[in-house]
Amino acid sequence: MKKLSVILVLLCLCSCKEFRNQIILEDDFETYRVGQTTFFPWETSGNGTIEIDSLKHVSGNKSLKFVSREGYDNRAFLSFSSEKLMKLDEYYGSLKMFVEEASPNGVHWTMIQTSGKTAQGFHAEVRYGGQHHKCLMANYDTNPIKSDCWDHTKVKIPENEWFVVNWYVNRKTNNMRLWINKELVHDLKEHQSFDKGCLENGNNGEWSFPVFEKVTLGWVDYQTGGGNRKVWIDDVTLSKEKL
Repeated sequence: MKKLSVILVLLCLCSCKEFRNQIILEDDFETYRVGQTTFFPWETSGNGTIEIDSLKHVSGNKSLKFVSREGYDNRAFLSFSSEKLMKLDEYYGSLKMFVEEASPNGVHWTMIQTSGKTAQGFHAEVRYGGQHHKCLMANYDTNPIKSDCWDHTKVKIPENEWFVVNWYVNRKTNNMRLWINKELVHDLKEHQSFDKGCLENGNNGEWSFPVFEKVTLGWVDYQTGGGNRKVWIDDVTLSKEKL
């Protein structure tokens, strides 16, 4: 019996070590103080506010609160970069999110973004957010060439409750997926959307994915007139394998 216990412990240790090797980043925001506005290794951008909050949380007693205002300059973005991430062809992400009230109809928003340089030499941003009637949308944008492509779903973002967000990006197959509360709501290659297209044709309508130079979380409303957003995020994980 003692030998069996030792074997089980060793198997558990090996399994845990293998799992840890797959993790690129984990953050439950418990190590920061309430009110803190800098969060190494994260970088912030935009004129919105980001701070550690104890009002809402999932694990522990802290989370990250984002308050964004109207227009791109007033975004509240938190970004992560690493060499380990840049070397990957694919990655998985997971987080818990609480959206007090999503952007109104007609206002384009982003909440998750992967960005970097493509093999063709231009910069690309691969995004999840929404635009029409608070429904979720995949978005692809480039510079200096112009594209701004969309892939709308009929699934509304949950409001005023905690929900689980999982996403996947593959730069070799140019595919992305999104799960809300473990339910697949978008798969770029499966054409589950009801409306897909591009505003510009700089990349011939193609979604050419970039090297993963940066992963960005938070909120931005690209248009004005939609008011402020309040969003909380907790338990962020980026991984080489599905979570």
